[in-house]
Amino acid sequence: MRNRLAGIFLLAVAVRLVAAIVLTTALNQIPDRHFLIEGDAEGYWILAGHISRGEDFALYEPPRYVMRMPGFSAVLAGSILVFGDSLLAARCLLAILTSLAVFPVVWMTDHVAGRRAGTISGLLVALMPTFIGFSVTILSECLFATVISWNIWALFRWVESRENWRNVLVWGAISGLLAALAVYIRPSWLLFPPLVLPLCLTWGRSLAPRCLLSGLLMQIVMVAALIPWGIRNQQVTGHFVLTTLWMGPSLYDGLHPGATGDSDMTFFETDRVLERMSEFEMNRYYKELGFQFVRENPGRAVELGLIKLKRYWSLLPNASQFQQPLIKLAVGGTNLVLLLFAAWGIWEKRVPWRFVFLCTLPIVYFSLLHMLFVSSLRYRLPAEYPLCVLSAVGICQLLSICCGKRTDCRSEIAESS
Repeated sequence: MRNRLAGIFLLAVAVRLVAAIVLTTALNQIPDRHFLIEGDAEGYWILAGHISRGEDFALYEPPRYVMRMPGFSAVLAGSILVFGDSLLAARCLLAILTSLAVFPVVWMTDHVAGRRAGTISGLLVALMPTFIGFSVTILSECLFATVISWNIWALFRWVESRENWRNVLVWGAISGLLAALAVYIRPSWLLFPPLVLPLCLTWGRSLAPRCLLSGLLMQIVMVAALIPWGIRNQQVTGHFVLTTLWMGPSLYDGLHPGATGDSDMTFFETDRVLERMSEFEMNRYYKELGFQFVRENPGRAVELGLIKLKRYWSLLPNASQFQQPLIKLAVGGTNLVLLLFAAWGIWEKRVPWRFVFLCTLPIVYFSLLHMLFVSSLRYRLPAEYPLCVLSAVGICQLLSICCGKRTDCRSEIAESS
């Protein structure tokens, strides 16, 4: 078990380190180009520099103090403190950290589908081209995905512990803490833990008290862990904000007269609203504009939602820098394999339905969320890590059929134990 897991982890690290070196070398050949996707990556890097030097956590002028969550930039700041302003070192650190997603994915798959499926799921996490590429681009998606994977694993343990008072409370608290860690990287995870609570309804009447108590504890721990950030925001803006003050512009980016489903924040630079209002007022202003657009143009809002849904579920990359035939073939082919076999894994009904719910809820959650905000394949990426579990089940069943033996995953677990 340990040798198998270590081997998959080291494989994941190795391919990501190679990707980090190749990407850094390629970008160094382009004058004044340091990042593959410049806007977001540059912002994270600037904030990381501010943290490492003990400066204000703020971007641009006028300063935006609550534009981003601090988690990802804090990781980059750690790299800067140890290795200096080396993008290669930061990419190598991310290569190691994002490879940690292998462990919860393999553990979960081993438990519900056996060792063979567990190995397959680990290899999917290690070798998916999009996972490798985005792990080293100074973007938060894959580190976010890694924390999400650990959070889903903790939620799985929470569900499995429902017969034991102590364990169900402990895993509820751990789940809340990991959820908070994910929110510190990207605020979009904030609404996910409450969506898991309907699982409590299936625990039976006799288990209702511990179910409700542990579910409440999960939410309390998550919010409590975010309170220090909210207090900091109170100090710099005069308002207690648990996440960021960037929801308004993000919403308007996806819902305005010129919206296409892709991100285009030029309106923000043109409007220059921060010159006449506070950051808090700016966020509220753009939220109101976005909802006003929906009220006045409900048909167009629905049309945009469908356009964004199509972009979210696209097998091929949407961004212009990823349109090379080889990249499109690698990304499209592996995405097709992942999604088709995940669907097959669900169809085979060889995995407990609670576990199917936990593994599919993230991708459905983000799908609905990005029907409001801008959308692309990139926003689906974090939710694909838990989906690797179900995809591995589907691949495992195909291998069984090819070998002339259709197996039940649960019987394989019983045999291996």
